[in-house]
Amino acid sequence: MTFHWKDQVKIDGAKVKGFATLSDGTIVYMMYPLHSEEEKIRFQSARLSTYQFTAEVEPKEIEPAAHDYAFDMARYLRMNGAAGILEVTRITSSQPLTTLRTRLSHYRFSIKQHIHEQFPSSLVTEAEALLIGDRSGMDRLMQKEYQTLGITHLFAISGLHVGLLTFFIRAIMLRIGFRKEWVTYGLLLFLPTYACIAGGAPSVWRAATVTMIVLLAVSSNLKLRLDDALALSAIFFIVMQPYIVFQPGFQLSYLAAFSLLYSSAILSQAKNGLVVSFLVTVITQVALYPILLYHFYELSISSFIANLLYVPLYSLFILPANLLLLICTYIAPPLARILFHIYEPARLWIGSMTTWFASFPYQMWTPGQPDGVGSAMAVVGILIFFVCLERKKWIAFGLICLLLPALYLEVKPILHRDVIISYIDVGQGDSTMIEMPYRKAVYLIDTGGVVHFGDNDWKTPEQPFEIGRNIVVPYAKAKGITKLDRLIISHADMDHMEGADEVVEELRVKEIHLSPGSEQEIAMDDMLQLAKEQNIPVHLVKEGANWEVGDYQFQYVAPEERIYDGNDSSLVLVMKDEDLHFMFPGDLEQEGEQRFLQRYISADFQRVVLKAGHHGSKTSSTEPFISFLQPEFIIVSAGRNSRYGHPHAEVLDRFHAHRIPVWSTAEQGTIELRVKDGVYSATSSR
Repeated sequence: MTFHWKDQVKIDGAKVKGFATLSDGTIVYMMYPLHSEEEKIRFQSARLSTYQFTAEVEPKEIEPAAHDYAFDMARYLRMNGAAGILEVTRITSSQPLTTLRTRLSHYRFSIKQHIHEQFPSSLVTEAEALLIGDRSGMDRLMQKEYQTLGITHLFAISGLHVGLLTFFIRAIMLRIGFRKEWVTYGLLLFLPTYACIAGGAPSVWRAATVTMIVLLAVSSNLKLRLDDALALSAIFFIVMQPYIVFQPGFQLSYLAAFSLLYSSAILSQAKNGLVVSFLVTVITQVALYPILLYHFYELSISSFIANLLYVPLYSLFILPANLLLLICTYIAPPLARILFHIYEPARLWIGSMTTWFASFPYQMWTPGQPDGVGSAMAVVGILIFFVCLERKKWIAFGLICLLLPALYLEVKPILHRDVIISYIDVGQGDSTMIEMPYRKAVYLIDTGGVVHFGDNDWKTPEQPFEIGRNIVVPYAKAKGITKLDRLIISHADMDHMEGADEVVEELRVKEIHLSPGSEQEIAMDDMLQLAKEQNIPVHLVKEGANWEVGDYQFQYVAPEERIYDGNDSSLVLVMKDEDLHFMFPGDLEQEGEQRFLQRYISADFQRVVLKAGHHGSKTSSTEPFISFLQPEFIIVSAGRNSRYGHPHAEVLDRFHAHRIPVWSTAEQGTIELRVKDGVYSATSSR
């Protein structure tokens, strides 16, 4: 099979991965596992998108999403028009391509190398992002700051970016003396070329296409309204790739453009540039907020102010400065060095101010993913608000119509009367969230995590997958949860607590419960350091500790007072509602279960819903333990195709022998139980 990777192909750890086009035009997601560090170096030095490969491949199974709010590979493939995933088992040959696309890719690679060689290291990431659309160097902390301020769009090549670039080039060429028609023709040739050099991402092509249509409409006798021009470009992309309508970038870019276009009467009322800038920010932020909440579950409140400052700053200073510096590094390096001495300190000061602004608390509004009713209310409220604003009448009424849906979205998640227990699919690990009625309290038992083997080497990804940040936190935020009343870490195994520091960074945690002795384990260091920095109380709790929330009682039934010894020192929590008990035993194994039976053999647990200990390992869920509890439902938290063989066949046979229904996160995904008045119902994400 022959194929060539697209420009966005990347090497991450020991894998090459990215979208590729097969010889028959089919788009697939292609992966190639590298076999040695030397091979990785060879691939890194090559411009992979400029080669055609012949290889032996095999189809790969698409992993299902952990829950409805986690990354969904199948959906991602559909949005990008890909037929599936293929993995290269052996590359038999490769040869360079000599197409126009590969030449432009070569120029892009050359510009990237030039930026690395000529720009100060502190300016490289920004220059790559703004000039060639490469945001791979943008670290997580910077991304978080820009998200908090609602200015991430300024760090990407967007419609604003392409429009400004077109304006600068057009103004300069006209000032030099070129005829208007020739300038237009030159820009029509330049924009698709620039889209390729800028990486050829869909967002760049959308921006370039819309700008080209607008140029044709404005600069010629083509009688085409701007809204028709936008609609034509949208139709073009939808016809080429129907699933593009589900891409957040597509929805946001066109909705922003149409909202500004149809708000021209509002913008024309502005008396100066500052008011225009403010109105542009208000219109776009208000129009886009239902889409932003649907995809990202939260909204930057400070973006209304931040964009007033940063849009002009990027438009009039940072973007022109980067363009000027790039040109100077080619034609006048001595002048470029002088300009760097001026620009770099100014840019570093702006960066430090951005960090300071982003550090202010309560800048994000996180109501969660809106339901159908909330979305419909938001859209109607936005339309009424814009009509009132345009007519300069009933503006107070318009504001009320705008804010009522927001109030609904804020209050709706906390109105449930049920206890909601979510056994989150974190793969090979454990994480369980308990929401009390009316959101009186939220508890998280364990955070999942990735088990690391050995020190980092060439196989280690630059940005390793983070269970806490990528699975647990999105699940919480999609439900509108930003605060945990208790974070309970059953014990210090990585698959139970490696994501704890990420959870503590992203959510407000009121207190942390640990098993006595586990705080001495090295694995706990990062989380405990964060807890200290954020003044989060850390409590070492053991058997007997208890509390109540309404009619629900919580009690730790293990560990008893003894030396910490790993799995059998797991915190075991029981939640009781009337005669119904929910047990969360961590990784309790045979010895721990025996000690539990010795202490509670005379207790009557009545009805029990059990999360199987130690992911269904054969060292847990022993016959005496199951016979004593007689659970009426069991949930197993384990990874798909677990390398440890969880849940073990012997344990499943035991459950079946007792005729106990069993659900597993490996099969059902995230499992949700809703409990009210001693009755529960179960649903799952698959």
